[in-house]
Amino acid sequence: MRVRFLGVWSSNSVRGQRNVSFLLDDKMVFDFGPHSVESLLDMGVDPNSIETVFITHMHLDHFSGIPELLWYRAIYHAKQPLFLVGPRGIKRSTETLLKTLNTPEAFDIKIKYIEERDFDSVQRFHANHIIPDNGYRIEYKGKVIFYSGDTAYSENVVKGAENADYLIHEMTYTDARKKDADFWKHSTYSSTLRVFQESKARHLIPVHLTRESSEYVMKMEKRMPGLIYPRKSIPI
Repeated sequence: MRVRFLGVWSSNSVRGQRNVSFLLDDKMVFDFGPHSVESLLDMGVDPNSIETVFITHMHLDHFSGIPELLWYRAIYHAKQPLFLVGPRGIKRSTETLLKTLNTPEAFDIKIKYIEERDFDSVQRFHANHIIPDNGYRIEYKGKVIFYSGDTAYSENVVKGAENADYLIHEMTYTDARKKDADFWKHSTYSSTLRVFQESKARHLIPVHLTRESSEYVMKMEKRMPGLIYPRKSIPI
């Protein structure tokens, strides 16, 4: 099994980086921001082979690539429906986007919504963001992975990540920008490390990075046991 990152970046867009999204075994995707379809194609993954997309919350950098994915699957005649899992309102929001983008009525949009519910081996845990955010605990092929989505420090996230093999947690800010982190309900590296320590997860993969937090992770990777920089492909 492997995790493949379509992107690792936050909404602070920079050249050469794409917003955070990752694949498990090229079948499940977690978050799907702009240009995620292009990232799939660049990695040689057929978007029609994706079975389930899990959305943590409905901000542009985590959600707005869904219409593009549905258009692609309609144009190239996906045979199986896509399961779209997310917080309450994801069905309404997706349908509004499709309508706003003048999606052709002839398109066969094969989609099944799983709204504010656990799904298969994936359990949701509400995180602490400025809008509703679902963290996801994934039990898959003998491993446990927890993905936080966007969040400030949260005891609920600690609970969801308890004894996980891999904690994929946002690390948007350095401690020097704690005021910004508190205002937007994001994590600094200290709050991310606190979740890592309290959850007793075995490995930490920080995501939703900025230039500053990315540099910090690269600097600390060899010094901190269990810390892994989110490279494009990580065997787990």
